Amino acid sequence: MESRLADVGHLIQSARDGDERAMTELITIHKGLVFTIILRMTNDYHTSQDLTQETFIKVFMNIRKVKNAEHFKPWMCTIARNVVRDYFRKVKRKRTVSFEEIKELHGHSNIEITRKRVIIQDAMAKLSEKDRMLLTLTYYQGLSLGEVARVMKMSENNIKVCVHRARKRLRKYLEGYEHELLSTC
Repeated sequence: MESRLADVGHLIQSARDGDERAMTELITIHKGLVFTIILRMTNDYHTSQDLTQETFIKVFMNIRKVKNAEHFKPWMCTIARNVVRDYFRKVKRKRTVSFEEIKELHGHSNIEITRKRVIIQDAMAKLSEKDRMLLTLTYYQGLSLGEVARVMKMSENNIKVCVHRARKRLRKYLEGYEHELLSTC
């Protein structure tokens, strides 16, 4: 872990010194994380691609502000969150993916899996932005509580409580779908 952090630290320092290859490597390492966070917040694949690119432009423009490699990932996630917030302020709407849209994207072959994804996405869309962010960072991205705490600018203990409450709210929105979600395809 320390070796990976040292590698990221070296890439950050090189990027700060203007090395475009180092910045490209940082993007390659972190693009999945940033894209997933944005996708979970927007529920729109194409918008997420655009906002991911916008996030990395902001990261590139502000890389000099990163003093410690340990803080890079939370800092970058915060930028992603702010880019999405700015997007929603401009658009003034909240978009959800309909079942028909997903059928068109995935065809009819994996209808059960697709249906489960739609149920979960719709339940996640009903959560507050904060709850979606907490659950995405914790469960989809597997960040540690400390990393989530830095992204959300909260204490680690507060994160534990908030994640627990977000899970309870998600569970409430998934009531009635237990049999369908737990069945095997």
